[in-house]
Amino acid sequence: MTTPEAAAVTAQVGAFYDQLAAVFDAALYGPNVHVGYWESEEDTTSLPDAADRLTDMMIKRLGVGPGDRVLDIGCGVGGPGVRLAQATGAEVVGVNVSRKQVEKANELAESAGISGKVTFQHGDAMALPFEDASFDAVWMLESVMQMPDRAAAFAEAARVLRPGGRLTLTDNFEREPITEERRPVIEKILKKYLTQSAASFDEYPALLRSAGLRCTEVLDVSAHTTKQSVRRLTEVAMKNFAELEAKVGAEALAKLKPAEGESMEMPELGYIIVTAERVAG
Repeated sequence: MTTPEAAAVTAQVGAFYDQLAAVFDAALYGPNVHVGYWESEEDTTSLPDAADRLTDMMIKRLGVGPGDRVLDIGCGVGGPGVRLAQATGAEVVGVNVSRKQVEKANELAESAGISGKVTFQHGDAMALPFEDASFDAVWMLESVMQMPDRAAAFAEAARVLRPGGRLTLTDNFEREPITEERRPVIEKILKKYLTQSAASFDEYPALLRSAGLRCTEVLDVSAHTTKQSVRRLTEVAMKNFAELEAKVGAEALAKLKPAEGESMEMPELGYIIVTAERVAG
């Protein structure tokens, strides 16, 4: 059962993405709300294609196929879930605290002709509306960092995962020591985007273990994701600023624009792909 404090955070995140739903325009970014993966600094892959590449890395780790049922926790506007179903033949159920993103996700599934295989619904990751052991796999693609309690979110994911089933996710982590001077600056930026403090790379296996999950991989992909994503997101946003402002309004768009002196490039923070299995018994 979720706490009142956690419920308040969840509602705030849902309202945030409802207000900014029009910003995530598939024509500009593709049907994804997550970073991309580039092979090198010289890689000229587009942002949508790089985001699909990261999704494909997650699909490979999930290891599902026809007949499997997958839960997509924090499904965004549906791009990864639809791609997962198309690539594997698995059934996908997505949940999201943003009702407007759920609407967009279902529209995407319908336009892709797989609405019978992929469905999205409003739901809270901290109190999932599903029975125990009802999914063969679970993924959390760039969503756990906006949940009020990582440990509780993992415990709930493990609850609905069958014994031996696989969980894969992405998260932020503290890649370099954060100085006393820099920590308030970083925390202010994270708070602006309703993001938790960065996780610990070394402590991640124990965090999963406490939820009944056995960690099988923690992979640092920071050099291939964050810096390039920030640069390309900025380029797209600036190029289409007038169009985005007309869609959502100046006040809403200001929520995403860094304040003077702020930079989304924070070398102290990294990006990891994590895979784990539900412990049997």
